[in-house]
Amino acid sequence: MGGGAEVLERSVHQLVPNLAFGDAISQQALTLRRILRALGARSEIFAEHVDAQLHGEARPYRQLRDEARDGTVALYHFSIGSEVTDLYRLLPNPRILVYHNITPPEFFRGVNAEVARLCARGREELRALRAHCTLALADSEFNRQELAALGFEHTAVLPILLDPERYRVRPVRRLERPYRDGHVNFLHVGRLVPNKRIEDVLKVFYFYRRRINPDSRLFLVGIDTDMEIYSVALRQMIHDLGLSGVAFAGRVSQRELVTYYRLAHVYLCMSEHEGFCVPLVEAMHFGVPIIAYAAGAVPETLGDAGALVLRKDFAEIAELAAMVCEDPTLREALAARGRARAREFLPEAVTPLLERLLGSV
Repeated sequence: MGGGAEVLERSVHQLVPNLAFGDAISQQALTLRRILRALGARSEIFAEHVDAQLHGEARPYRQLRDEARDGTVALYHFSIGSEVTDLYRLLPNPRILVYHNITPPEFFRGVNAEVARLCARGREELRALRAHCTLALADSEFNRQELAALGFEHTAVLPILLDPERYRVRPVRRLERPYRDGHVNFLHVGRLVPNKRIEDVLKVFYFYRRRINPDSRLFLVGIDTDMEIYSVALRQMIHDLGLSGVAFAGRVSQRELVTYYRLAHVYLCMSEHEGFCVPLVEAMHFGVPIIAYAAGAVPETLGDAGALVLRKDFAEIAELAAMVCEDPTLREALAARGRARAREFLPEAVTPLLERLLGSV
């Protein structure tokens, strides 16, 4: 096991503000716990809030203070302002900050003032945490550079893990059957939040459906919790455009999520701020060709496994989608590159890096 062996004989606990079903950070914590235990570490997750679906997967976060003895490694998954930060500051070293990016508050102004406030608070807390971590990890180089710019001395990248076991589930046949009808299926997965620029996804689909192929549909998979103003505006836009074929799937089960990926002919991402973008890796895993706007960590996560667009000419992007859907050689090339890129995020690919990083503290 190399340098990580000494650390993994001790406890490596994780701290999260929220452990939520379907949340990328929560899934990262669950996957890391499984790997850490397999490596021989004692490992628990401590959280302030836990979804009912994940009951029993985490302990109350305040209990970590009693568990954090000399030699215990504490990993704090940080992405928003939280009361949990106060407890993290009190823990003994070694402490590892795991930074998952904070969406700039400007995206939420006029949509949800409380979320904007928490994002602004999170950015203030992040600066203050420079003196409270032995190592600052980021899940992308994009995020690591932000840490370095803020003055964090010891930084490294630990990417989000893709746990293939989560996707080895049967599709939902009653959902899959009616959509195997020859139509082209566009897909976007993620919370309906302003930085994702779902309105731009709709604009691309508008041009594709109106000018290229009316036998097409768009699946929007994701919740609009706390973003209802934005969600209503999206629906009003669809009405104003006279656009049909858009399905808001909302919250879905894991089997339903897998079904949507299996149905998709093209994955479309127009986001303007991403710290990593897990759905890109999921789409690559399923061999779904990706068209994505080159913003934030998207180019880094995607690598050469998709079509990156540098400007938002919606009609041109719709034409690109037509090429991807209609050219079998291009489609298969993108699918093969995607599957190869997704393998770089598998646990067996990332675990040696995790061991080295733990050994370094």
